[in-house]
Amino acid sequence: MIADSINAALGGMQRNQDAFARHAHRIANAGTAPAEGNPGVNLQDEMVGVLVSRRGWEANLPVLRAADEMLGSLLDVLA
Repeated sequence: MIADSINAALGGMQRNQDAFARHAHRIANAGTAPAEGNPGVNLQDEMVGVLVSRRGWEANLPVLRAADEMLGSLLDVLA
């Protein structure tokens, strides 16, 4: 159960970190010429994506901390 919580939090953090990197990459390359048939980058959408990814990462952090504390308490009881 604790391991499931840790894995869920880490998975959520990884997904949000990956999304953050994708949005940041698109923003960084916004000044380059878009490929043929590609409409280009909407900076507003990408900035919203960066903020959503950041908040998603931050939302998973308390879950990870709580699971870590529970695991520590369990180990203290077993010791």
